[in-house]
Amino acid sequence: MAVVTPEQILDDLCDSVSEALRDGYLKLVSYGKGQARRESTENEEKIGSILQATVSKNPLFKGAMTFSVAQNGSWYDFLVESGDGGIWLPINLKVSSLRGNDNVASKAGLYYAMTGQRPANAEIANWEVFFQNLAANLKREGATSDYYFLVVEKSKKGVGRVFWTSLLKLCDARPNGSNPPFQAKWSANIERSSRSRSEAVDYLLNVVGQTFVLRARALDSFKKHVVPCLSTTVQTEWSGDGPEVEGEVD
Repeated sequence: MAVVTPEQILDDLCDSVSEALRDGYLKLVSYGKGQARRESTENEEKIGSILQATVSKNPLFKGAMTFSVAQNGSWYDFLVESGDGGIWLPINLKVSSLRGNDNVASKAGLYYAMTGQRPANAEIANWEVFFQNLAANLKREGATSDYYFLVVEKSKKGVGRVFWTSLLKLCDARPNGSNPPFQAKWSANIERSSRSRSEAVDYLLNVVGQTFVLRARALDSFKKHVVPCLSTTVQTEWSGDGPEVEGEVD
């Protein structure tokens, strides 16, 4: 029997969504400003239902491979897996206009892609713990783990583009100090990168580092502009490296 690849599986999922949009039995909802969460939830349910219905007729899914919609709170939206564990594809659904930058903020997805280990909450509880465990388990080579994106264009003109990519296949990721680890503009990532795994790891972790440079700049600005406005006592607390602060950096 021929070996099924992640590329074949994801191509088939994209084809199923494209066909449903083209034939009109999948219609995406759009509620306008302030309704993004409701809109996202409903579109995810619609697309998940379509995929569950269509994969049951797909020859690739006959046998030991399953497609499932994740429960609320999971770090992925859909999961494709085989009974022998040879295939385990966590998929994040992105319904987007493709015009702006979207947050790619799954700490768990990044950890899995980089290490091949399915993360427990304790392993990624905050950025300090995350980076310690990432450094200990990083797989620059010799692994196939990745975190996948099924991107569906929400177009006012009707049926939009449907494509897939993954963290390690992103051509263009952007640092984002407000919402780590980074952002991506999907229109710049329709084509998938041809970087090797080790090159992709370097590229993404470099962008993560740039994100935290931006966070540090916010602190520098606070110390430069705001601290001089505070009382002499508080200014003293901010001298040198600043005060010792308890808490977690999420």
